[in-house]
Amino acid sequence: MKRYRSLNMIFLIIFIIGTAVCFKYLPSEIHLFMQSPPRWVFIGICFVILFALAIAAFFPHKISKNDNEVRNDSTLTVINFFGLGIFLFYFAAIARYCGMQMDCMKGIALIVGGLMVLVGNFLPQMPYRSRIGFKLPWILKDKLCWQKTHRFAGYTAIPFGIIQCLLALSVPNNNLVFFLGIGFWIIIVCIYSLITFYHNKGNFGKYKPSDSSGK
Repeated sequence: MKRYRSLNMIFLIIFIIGTAVCFKYLPSEIHLFMQSPPRWVFIGICFVILFALAIAAFFPHKISKNDNEVRNDSTLTVINFFGLGIFLFYFAAIARYCGMQMDCMKGIALIVGGLMVLVGNFLPQMPYRSRIGFKLPWILKDKLCWQKTHRFAGYTAIPFGIIQCLLALSVPNNNLVFFLGIGFWIIIVCIYSLITFYHNKGNFGKYKPSDSSGK
């Protein structure tokens, strides 16, 4: 596992070098979706996220809140996937300003779809109340709800990730691609978690210990 801890740090170093090389080509505002953040804001946010992930990769046990090596390996893998996603998203966004002919949004949609497929393999293994995962209030209250939700999220992330990649290659409307891919996936996972929480709560009320007197 040690050799993978520096992966996000490598991404960060390449990020800094690449930004220095491409900076003169970047406009004052970077067009993203329906917003255009200032150049320094966009660069700064991406840098902060990559820097935080690079540091977090050295302490996976703090994030997973567990000393189990398998769980820490899974946590580190997810951190590296997030770092890879931010790294590719950043350079996909600025590529067109550096003379590379490519559809930025389609590239990002493909990256996100691919990451969904990869992350789907690790979500079912996320330990209870890990810093990575779906952190809705009702999920954090119920360990069984956490386990079921992340198992469901892992199984559904893979097909939805594939769907997003296919849509990115065939549908010209990028907003529709993101909604039918990662957007719809997040919605159904949240709904499933809420249904699971109330179902578990109802079952808990049904199976109370019987009275010792036998009545």
